[in-house]
Amino acid sequence: MKVRNILIVITGVLLVVSIVLFSVFLGIQLNSTSATLYESYLSDMSKGQAASLDLYLGEVVNSFKAVTELPAIEKFTSGSYNATSAQGKAAQELADTLVATSAAKSVVIYDDEGTIVLAAGIPENAVDAASVCNTKAQDYQPVANTAGTDNAKYTLSVKAAIGKYNVAVVYDQEATGLRAILRNSNGLVFIVDPAGSIVTTQTVVGSIDNAPQQYAVFQNAIAGAGSATTRHTTSDSLAYITKNVNGWTITATNQLSAATSGATAAMGTVIAIAVTLCVVFFILGIILIFAVTKPFYKISDTLVKISRGDHDARVDIMSRNEYGDIARVFNDIMDTIIVSESRYRTIIEMSDNIIFEWNFQNNEVTFSNNFNKKFSYRAPSDHFADSFLLKCKVHPEDADRYKSDLEKLAKGENFKHNEYRWKNIYGDYIWVLIRTATINDKEGNPIKVVGVIVDIDRAKKSENMLTARASFDSLTGVYNRETIESAINNEIELIGVRKNQFAILFVDIDDFKFYNDQYSHATGDQVLRFTATTIKNAIGENGLAGRYGGDEFIICLKNAEENDPALIAESILNTLKDGFDSDSGDHLSVNVSIGISIISDNSKRVDEIIGQADDAMYKIKKAGKSNYGFLQS
Repeated sequence: MKVRNILIVITGVLLVVSIVLFSVFLGIQLNSTSATLYESYLSDMSKGQAASLDLYLGEVVNSFKAVTELPAIEKFTSGSYNATSAQGKAAQELADTLVATSAAKSVVIYDDEGTIVLAAGIPENAVDAASVCNTKAQDYQPVANTAGTDNAKYTLSVKAAIGKYNVAVVYDQEATGLRAILRNSNGLVFIVDPAGSIVTTQTVVGSIDNAPQQYAVFQNAIAGAGSATTRHTTSDSLAYITKNVNGWTITATNQLSAATSGATAAMGTVIAIAVTLCVVFFILGIILIFAVTKPFYKISDTLVKISRGDHDARVDIMSRNEYGDIARVFNDIMDTIIVSESRYRTIIEMSDNIIFEWNFQNNEVTFSNNFNKKFSYRAPSDHFADSFLLKCKVHPEDADRYKSDLEKLAKGENFKHNEYRWKNIYGDYIWVLIRTATINDKEGNPIKVVGVIVDIDRAKKSENMLTARASFDSLTGVYNRETIESAINNEIELIGVRKNQFAILFVDIDDFKFYNDQYSHATGDQVLRFTATTIKNAIGENGLAGRYGGDEFIICLKNAEENDPALIAESILNTLKDGFDSDSGDHLSVNVSIGISIISDNSKRVDEIIGQADDAMYKIKKAGKSNYGFLQS
């Protein structure tokens, strides 16, 4: 998955998780807070309405006291006056005036038997007031008349015993004042007077018909409520009850589930807002991600263009921020790489050597362009199965060796026997030298091989011709002095191509004169032949040996990195010391001094190289003979 898509997915997941956690947390908080706030609201509402009721009832009582203290009323109730007497007429006139000019709706005076002796205002209200007050009311205590089923007949009456009669005044004929207190309420709010009458209002959410049922539910709580606001719950109902000093009670009730209904509605709104914000932030996040990753995609696109051969492709310098710095460094690196690659390819094209690369990751083999100048093969693809490395025509004598080395190369090993005969563009076999270098990854696994194919045909044929025309020492069977010098000179020419070292070992027999003088010249010749045979057996096919003169021999040891000259010298010393049985019947041991010179370049002539080995040998002679030593060139 692309980095851009990964960032978009992560952003979306983080936003969704954040919104879900936020909504859950907010829902918990809203439910808890809303319940607390709603209950606090009910409590405060009950307290506030109780205060308003207390104030309202106080005003009613004070107004009633003012009526009863009027002289005309006081005289009428204190004496034995009837309605037709002067005092009765004065009281009647006063009562009528009160009804007409004050908050009183009816004024009635009656005896203890309930017989009305004076009435003013609405007659039926006066009769109801006398009846209600006579059975329910205590002095100066307002009561509600709920005897009728019509809400319009709800009245508020106040009664007091004055003199021989009872005086009652009806206020608030339709309970307007009481209903004003209840008007702005939620749930079901009702008022209960000290006598148990229920007053409510149609403006509230709850139905008036539910008031008696709610009263019945909380009747015991209402009866036991003190002057303070108390909280009561029954089933799913919640009530805050406030009982004021006049004995009246206000009860605010609601369902417990209503406490969270507002939170639920608010939660829906919050979630809608949260989802909207999530979408907005997600879109902004995508825009930001595209803006942030755009420079990287420009660099990626540029790399793709370069890999497809557009070496002039570069990243546009976008700004002076970090992206701009990356783009400038990237362009500088690409410029350096392209220049280096161009220089590298130019050098390759100017060289006679063929460069090849075997990529193990895609199993493809590529050759430098000068390959076609030397060989006629045209591969149908770059795959190894079609490559010249596998399809080349190898000389039958070299085929098995080449196949074995190629199998090792496929495993990341370098060519061991790196000189072979291949058929060229003209159909002739030519000698080539192959050198390889394996490139490994950080775990050490080979990922590619880079190699060079060098045409060594002329030098190799010169070496073979030299071998074929070589002159041998007639006594020892090794090369004579002229031939070994020519062989060393040929190795000097090939060292620049093979890129390896060779060694010259100068071998001198210690005290050779002793064998001639002590035994005979024939024995001395046997010592020379035994020494030559030992040398040839020690070097095998890894070098050449020649008699340089008298009792001196020269060894030219090829590929000195793998064929250790010290081991060869030790083998020669040990074998010669073991000795041989001469024709005279004596077992003779031979000691030699060996000087070794390692040659790593073609800067010196043959006589200088041999002279270095000779110098090393003479140092051994001076140090006690019968040993070997090095002199690095």
